[in-house]
Amino acid sequence: MLNRFTSLLLALICLYGCGTTGVDEGGLPQPKIDAQAAPLATQAPVQEPQPEIDADTLADFDRALALMRGSDYASAQTILEALTKQHPELAGPWVNLGLVHLAQHREEPAQAALQAALVANPYNCDAHNQLGVLARQQGAYEEAERHYRTCLDVRADYAPAYLNLAILYELYMGRFADALLAYQDYQLTLPQPDSRVSGWMMDLERRISALATR
Repeated sequence: MLNRFTSLLLALICLYGCGTTGVDEGGLPQPKIDAQAAPLATQAPVQEPQPEIDADTLADFDRALALMRGSDYASAQTILEALTKQHPELAGPWVNLGLVHLAQHREEPAQAALQAALVANPYNCDAHNQLGVLARQQGAYEEAERHYRTCLDVRADYAPAYLNLAILYELYMGRFADALLAYQDYQLTLPQPDSRVSGWMMDLERRISALATR
């Protein structure tokens, strides 16, 4: 069984074709990798509320998604930036623009785009999840928790937020009981339980039991 405290790569929802693995370039041991936002924010271009979207806008959005799947981030970025200028009220183009920046390791513009997505739609789970990941990476654990929780208040079936919340609680905040509950909620969102996460849960239960007997 994989050990969560070694170079462990969780099967994540990545950008289609992004080719990223989350392995640290310096080769240092890494904890479980964060689950990414729903790839390319395919639910929309925007979640609720849903304004009228014309056919040309939808076609441009779909073209940007196809370019992202092919890892042509520069071309996708050009289209998405145009869409955000034409329709700043649509969250989807902002989210995917943030994902394009993240795929190229540009955190500051990614964060700005994801925050703009929340201006357009404060309930966009993809944006909240990715901002939670960024906040965790920056050591802002309570902010990360707030983003994940805000998402789950809107979409109780959003698996990546449960998983990232569990990782945050277990590995960064030492809230083991809360982590176990979040892992359990994550498993309930899946068609069938993830065997690796089941292993992590068993290990966590042993640690909780050991702490209780001290």
